[in-house]
Amino acid sequence: MSWRYIAERDLYQARRSAGSWLLVCLSLVLYVGYAVAHTYLSVPSFVAFMRGLSTVTAMSLPVFGLLLGYKSIIHERKSGSIFLTLSGPQSRRELVVGTVIGRVVVLLVPTVVSLVIAGGVGVVRYGTQGALFYPWFVFVTALYGVAFVALAVGLSMSTTADRRITLGALGSYVLLGPFWDSVHTFGLLFLHRFDLSVLSDVPGWALLVRLWAPTESYYRLLNAGFDVDQATQYIGGPFYVDWWMGLVALLAWCSIPIVLGFCRFRTADL
Repeated sequence: MSWRYIAERDLYQARRSAGSWLLVCLSLVLYVGYAVAHTYLSVPSFVAFMRGLSTVTAMSLPVFGLLLGYKSIIHERKSGSIFLTLSGPQSRRELVVGTVIGRVVVLLVPTVVSLVIAGGVGVVRYGTQGALFYPWFVFVTALYGVAFVALAVGLSMSTTADRRITLGALGSYVLLGPFWDSVHTFGLLFLHRFDLSVLSDVPGWALLVRLWAPTESYYRLLNAGFDVDQATQYIGGPFYVDWWMGLVALLAWCSIPIVLGFCRFRTADL
């Protein structure tokens, strides 16, 4: 399959890239470092360690995923190398598939390795109670990272304007991450004429809207394995905000941005 050539080329370039090695170092420092530092930050138990580590991954993985993918396709187009790539047996579709797979591997290898090492440190330092849920934590975290790589590559296919893609990547991180809670709360208050009582009894449809942010879906899925403070609002809610909807939402983030971006890229002038 021709997409394999694209993916292998990306992996070869990643091995020679200082940015990729920086990603490896940052992953080790953040995740393994947190495993060591958790003793001084919270209750020294394995479940508390996973809760704290989930906050670190929720803030860092979107940055890594967006940085890896937001200029992946536009760089090919602006440098002219896309003409050489597409002059062979590769189609635009195979270029996109190979690029996504290559960038996902570049993100997940250091992430998963760092998380496995962090988990080992956690078991040694905090015991094994709750450690059976750690593979679930690693899997959900990997899926969360893939979602942001997909979002970044989708943005990279949508235009050739560097500024728009940069602002889009930055806006995606801010809107879907740190500020999503504020945006959701303001929207809910606006729709209810700033009646503060709605915040203590959030409607089911509003919980569903909130859940569809990738970070919220991430926390909701983690809560299927162990208690996560950021997902308590979904407990006891309608059936459509159960853990399976978090999985549906993350899978949608892994695919829909690619589909939408490719719809523009498929017919765009190179």
